[in-house]
Amino acid sequence: MGILTTILTVVFVIVCVLAILLILLQSDKSSGMGIIGGSSQSTFGSSTADVVTKITGFLVALFLVIALTLGGLYTYSKSASRKALEESSVSSSESSTAGTDGSERE
Repeated sequence: MGILTTILTVVFVIVCVLAILLILLQSDKSSGMGIIGGSSQSTFGSSTADVVTKITGFLVALFLVIALTLGGLYTYSKSASRKALEESSVSSSESSTAGTDGSERE
């Protein structure tokens, strides 16, 4: 489970950085200056804005899916470790009481 969360965390960071860069590359609708110094529609062509918008939407959707998955994995791993800790403390307390009351002795 640890390897899966590590891989998803690395992918999550990459998706975050790519989404930030794509959002900064987009120009506003009022033909303002983009971050690269000009309108992205005139620099890359008129249909590129639609492609960049679709890629940004895909990255945002991927961001949400990975964020929810990581949250679920962390919650599951915490509850599983808590359950294992409770089971080990119950079994250790049972073994310590079995030896002190003499009921288990022959």
